[in-house]
Amino acid sequence: MSEAQLSVLNYAFLALLYLFFARVLWAVWSEVRGPRIGNPQPANARGAVDSTAPAARPPAPMKPSRSARKGVPARLVVLQPKVRKGAAYPLADEIVLGRADSCAIGLPDDTFASQLHARVYRREGKIWVEDLGSTNGTHVNGARLAAPVQLAIGDRLQVGNTIFEAA
Repeated sequence: MSEAQLSVLNYAFLALLYLFFARVLWAVWSEVRGPRIGNPQPANARGAVDSTAPAARPPAPMKPSRSARKGVPARLVVLQPKVRKGAAYPLADEIVLGRADSCAIGLPDDTFASQLHARVYRREGKIWVEDLGSTNGTHVNGARLAAPVQLAIGDRLQVGNTIFEAA
């Protein structure tokens, strides 16, 4: 190899090294600065599911939760984090929870929630929740979802670091 080729490789390696360190610093900074506090907005003021997404037939619900006898919930109430505690969101026919602007229940300050994290929908008069392939998973009453689960009054739904109670 000529000296010119070695110089080019050396500069390319240094550029990649700087990009790597910049990415690491950005990740650390986003964790250290903490969540950005925002005002929760009700589902009907934020809009519905992104209509530009391709239509897919929802999978059939698989198993009801243990507390399915308690009744059908009409809203989700935030229990955690404390900044949003008490915010209530009415349950429509279909809502999506996540960090994306198109989500009916937006969680922009929850770094552990995915852009499109979970979907809550009504089928045959019952409320069901399913995970939309999120990185950290969706939990109902502490159990990670592998298939859609029926929600009942009193069930706790965890999306990222945000915990809701079905009421």
